[in-house]
Amino acid sequence: MGNKYYLVGKTINQPFKYYNGKATRLSNKTPSTVDEVVVGIIGEKGKRKITTFRDSNGKIIERAFDFKNKAYKNRLYTYKDYAIGEEEYVNSTIIKEYSLPRTIMQVYNNFKEMFQEHGIKTTLWNNNKTQTNHIAENINNGNKVFSKVEIENKTTQDFQTHTFIEYPQIVNNKLTKGKNKFLSFRVNKSDNKYIEGSEKHKNIKFPKNDTYLGYRALDVEDMKEPITREFIIKRGLHPEDFKINTNYAEEEHPDRLSAFYQNGMICFNKYFPTKSKDQFVATSRHEVEHGWQYFLDARNTGGRGEFNEIIAKKYGKPETPELQEEAQKYTESIENYVPYNKDYKKYLKNYIEIMANKAGDEAKKEYNQQGQAIRNSFKHIPEEML
Repeated sequence: MGNKYYLVGKTINQPFKYYNGKATRLSNKTPSTVDEVVVGIIGEKGKRKITTFRDSNGKIIERAFDFKNKAYKNRLYTYKDYAIGEEEYVNSTIIKEYSLPRTIMQVYNNFKEMFQEHGIKTTLWNNNKTQTNHIAENINNGNKVFSKVEIENKTTQDFQTHTFIEYPQIVNNKLTKGKNKFLSFRVNKSDNKYIEGSEKHKNIKFPKNDTYLGYRALDVEDMKEPITREFIIKRGLHPEDFKINTNYAEEEHPDRLSAFYQNGMICFNKYFPTKSKDQFVATSRHEVEHGWQYFLDARNTGGRGEFNEIIAKKYGKPETPELQEEAQKYTESIENYVPYNKDYKKYLKNYIEIMANKAGDEAKKEYNQQGQAIRNSFKHIPEEML
């Protein structure tokens, strides 16, 4: 640790059930063991404490930093495995870093139980940075490629900086003399749009025609709300009329229900195992199409329930004969709707489901087509994460 620091105390591999420390935990996962290291600084008052929570395999779940006179900082770790073709496997580690000013901790503690009930423990915390490390290994020769994706999110700026790096290949545990692949650009926080002219890149072709570029570095959880909001706007709807719930708990059939639309609310099941970002794009666009269908139905019929009555009163009857005809088709389908859990085959034949599936498929196709450029540049990053 050098001359500046000195060790105050160290606890390694303590069973979590015996842990009595006060480190704030943001993860919903229950740890198996805890490590805690406390150091002092020569000539300064106060201590620095780093607490690490691990799962039963020894992998880090969360690391909490409590340094005197500095903001609290926590890092959350998530691990995923992917295959690229038949010869390459990738271990991906997502590290999200959050911070909270010390002056706000008491406020957070006062409402912590409420945040936990809604499953969002990071409320009030700022997501400073998200870093995803990808280690790709060829199963035939053991060669490895390390790639890194980083999102820097400073509270003082109205943009994020997204960075992609692929390092030269590792052969026989030695780094070869190849050149780094590098891409960096800024993204508006308000709408996730890439800021033209902000790009920097080396040894790749910049994906200039990718309208989804601002979402490529995000993991699937972080893209859910902003891309759904974008689809709402693109469909000609008004975001203020709709709510997006990315934390809906469907526990009875978590593998069957990915999302649903109801009364102005688009809900995504937090337990549904979304395997790729393009899969979520299809789901999101599907549900937004339902929002459009019920929006027109409300205007056509005068409303079905309080929310739709508000929509009908606010926007009135469809403006054109073409829109009126479209609305009538949705109304007839809604009036004769067969739920998926009653008769799945008939459910798929519902007109509104046919049209929502079509919209979702088209969005997924567009997302993948535009993403081909960045995927070609960074071939060792799983396409599911791009």
